[in-house]
Amino acid sequence: MPTLTLQIEPPQPALALLPEPQLCYLLLTLGASGAGGAHAVNWALVADASRSMRIPIVSEAQFRELLRSGTAQEVLVDGVPVWQLAGPVPPDMRAAAPSALDFVARALHSVVDRLSDGDRFALIACAEEALALTRSTSGADRAALARGIGRLPGLNLGEQTDLAQGIALGLSELRRSRAAERAERLLLLTDGFTQRPDECLRLAAAAAAEGVAISTIGLGGEFQEDVLTAIADRSAGRALFLRKPDAIPQAVGAELRAGRAVAARDATLRLSLAAGTALRRATRMRPALTILDDAIRPAGPPGSYELRLGDLEAGAPTTLLLELMAPAHPAGLAELGRCELRAAGTAPYAASLTARYTATPPPAPPSLLDAAARANAARLQLRALDRAAHGDAREAARLLRAAAARFAALNEPALAALASDQAAAIELRGSASALAVKELTYATRRLGEG
Repeated sequence: MPTLTLQIEPPQPALALLPEPQLCYLLLTLGASGAGGAHAVNWALVADASRSMRIPIVSEAQFRELLRSGTAQEVLVDGVPVWQLAGPVPPDMRAAAPSALDFVARALHSVVDRLSDGDRFALIACAEEALALTRSTSGADRAALARGIGRLPGLNLGEQTDLAQGIALGLSELRRSRAAERAERLLLLTDGFTQRPDECLRLAAAAAAEGVAISTIGLGGEFQEDVLTAIADRSAGRALFLRKPDAIPQAVGAELRAGRAVAARDATLRLSLAAGTALRRATRMRPALTILDDAIRPAGPPGSYELRLGDLEAGAPTTLLLELMAPAHPAGLAELGRCELRAAGTAPYAASLTARYTATPPPAPPSLLDAAARANAARLQLRALDRAAHGDAREAARLLRAAAARFAALNEPALAALASDQAAAIELRGSASALAVKELTYATRRLGEG
């Protein structure tokens, strides 16, 4: 049985003697040790099989051939030069050029070779409808798995994409093979926009309640990064951005390895705060910087909260930054509350939250100040993109410039430059580049690694 661990920094924060409530930061490091052995995995892959995922991806040499033949021509779209096809791609070139779904199939054939008899795998394709190409099947039945994978590149399930149908069918297949000894993962891959995004988010919350983590892979520059990151965050999964399809095999393999590394399943942190103390905000710093404010749930009596953390992987602790509002208090020790880490099949780990009130509090630890600075920079960037999405260009540009200054102070020059460039783009055109927004969104989630 794994053992849960919980460390609090600082163990006893120093607070000033103020007549009003004050902000108190706590950095919690949560983990599980002593699990031993690789975990069996019950997982499903939901692949967008709409038209865009089936388009052949030509090499540079093939593209030059299309130029010479006049099949590819440069045109202006909204004043921007882009390449468009003026005729059909020759059949021999189309046959030799892989599509994104071909890369997915290659990745899955490689994964199948690494499945154990205790693993279960289901493959779902979706576009206007969803189809189970392989129902939840033992890793030992490689022939059945290979047959389902072989059908993926040639499918035609319609032009539009309804990822909610695929997620629902994937969850249904996971339920067929549910067992306590298996970690549960659903991997969602898409390169475009989906119908019914609100239903996708509802299904992500339902998955979290069942202990299923949904990881998402956004491919290219046209997918809805806000939807995919929200799906991952609501279910405690991972969110990845891939520029090119040839990165798919590595990403799919990494997801299987993550499932194998699970040491404790369906972890939650419960807080029981003393009278006058309140939880203001919460940020997951690692494994990816994620704003958890919307994930804070009341849990029983006033002052009680719960945060769902998903699975804990061996050797990869989760770090949380909690922002508490601590009440005024005379000099000396004060209990702010208690926290308890729980996970399926393990003994809970509880700890007290205490603070020392003093007239001259020493500075907070550098690691705590750094985490707070990174969380606040990420919040600025999110607010900026939200304002841009709502058409408030002036405020979006102002917030992006402020975020850029924070990124620079954190020694993140590339992120600072990207934020500054997009602030200028918003002021000039009224909107940011769709690709740059994705780069900002996903790069900011890596801020917690600093």
